[in-house]
Amino acid sequence: MKPFLIIVAVLLISLTIVIPIASTARAGPGNQAAVTCEEARAEVARFKDVFSTFGSGKGGDPWRSAKYSSAEGETFWEGFNFYKSESRFKKTVREINEDMEGVIARKPLFDDSGREIGQRIVKETRVDGKVTSVLIRRITPRSIHGIRAPSLELALTVEKANVTCRTDSESNTK
Repeated sequence: MKPFLIIVAVLLISLTIVIPIASTARAGPGNQAAVTCEEARAEVARFKDVFSTFGSGKGGDPWRSAKYSSAEGETFWEGFNFYKSESRFKKTVREINEDMEGVIARKPLFDDSGREIGQRIVKETRVDGKVTSVLIRRITPRSIHGIRAPSLELALTVEKANVTCRTDSESNTK
């Protein structure tokens, strides 16, 4: 009986690897993040209702924030902070780096020539063991780009559509 159960388990695992249960084209809760730039852009295009705000913080540091909503009621937020003052920027980055609660990933960011230009930090917020929010911060010289979504899959899809794919297409046009 045990060998039969092991064979069934191995077969099910191998099938889910070859034929994923979750569609990669839709980054809804429980699904995988979009794989290609086209899939990521199509997923983000569903969020047609956009509410944007902008202003300036301490010392005139400009910021911009946008909330994107879909017809299905899903939302994500994207924001940018630009720092005129290097000391305020360094203080903010130090505070971000000291707040380790919920950090699930941290990696350096590199430019096309391989020079380190910043860092990327991914944080989860959990309530009763369940992920309720994911924040991706991309910190580059004097700017912080943040993406907040209710799931890691959606946050990664937005990052791919609005950052990774945009950067790839910009470098291909040079």
